[in-house]
Amino acid sequence: MDCKEAKEFLSQNGIKYIEYDLTRNPDKEEEMKKRTGSRIVPALVIRDTRLLSIMKRPKIFIGFEVNKDKIIQLLKVQR
Repeated sequence: MDCKEAKEFLSQNGIKYIEYDLTRNPDKEEEMKKRTGSRIVPALVIRDTRLLSIMKRPKIFIGFEVNKDKIIQLLKVQR
């Protein structure tokens, strides 16, 4: 349910995202573990740029519901 809610939230707010379904792409599980340190889904990796398009370190969230307030604040979404 957490994955579905995360996708709905992103779509409803016009936020582009890339979905990796680990049931269809099991090879992505190891990549996710390296990036997030966890096998728990959903794992959200939010990239942001600074001035002059310099990439900041990505913010990583494990689970949507428990991190929803932080994600809303980071993405500057109106409630």
